[in-house]
Amino acid sequence: MPTIPLLPTQLVVTTIFNSIESLGFTNIAGVFSGEQAESRQEANLKVSTKKFYTQGLKNLEQQDLHGAIKNFTATININPQFASAYNDRGVARYKLGYKQSALEDLTTAIKLNPYRAKYYSNRGFMLTRLKHYTAAIADYTSALLLNPNVAQSYFNRGAIRLQMENSLAALADFESAIRLDSDFAKAYFNRGLTRYKLREVEGAFDDFQKAAGLFKLQGRMDSYQEAVSQITKLWC
Repeated sequence: MPTIPLLPTQLVVTTIFNSIESLGFTNIAGVFSGEQAESRQEANLKVSTKKFYTQGLKNLEQQDLHGAIKNFTATININPQFASAYNDRGVARYKLGYKQSALEDLTTAIKLNPYRAKYYSNRGFMLTRLKHYTAAIADYTSALLLNPNVAQSYFNRGAIRLQMENSLAALADFESAIRLDSDFAKAYFNRGLTRYKLREVEGAFDDFQKAAGLFKLQGRMDSYQEAVSQITKLWC
């Protein structure tokens, strides 16, 4: 049986905007639900912070990244302890190519609030794209400790581990992703690659078939053809 040419793994298939807190009023509620006996000055500061932060979120939705950065910066100037504003500004900065400042923003968000899984997964995304794989794995691991029910985080960590030739750990991550999301086509595809590397040929074939079927149902025909190509090569 000929060797399957292993395709480059899609390390992260989500966009950053799918993982940020784009509907951040749940964050704001905790920040702005202060004591009833607050001063008028403190109340005005809270109103201003909410105004700028909400406008920044609207900028993100409209893909106005420069406007988002401006409003998140204004939020931070008023309230330097507002972790979500650093996270979201980091996202906008990364999308504009300001990678180092984006990482600094995400790191600050994590320092201010080390209990939000999304901050770690966002920074893990950025570190992966910068090929800082060991640090990215650490961030995804932190994210999963805080929220173990996110299939995408398992998939992302598994893809990095596969890239680093840690096939057994990658296999466990893809299986966790599939357990949480039985329609996760790319997880089946990457598990197929992993199984082939572990010489589990029948399991690889089954996974490529499952991935192909899901890709077709989801209308992702380029990915469908990719999975079919792997099946064909496997049994030639």
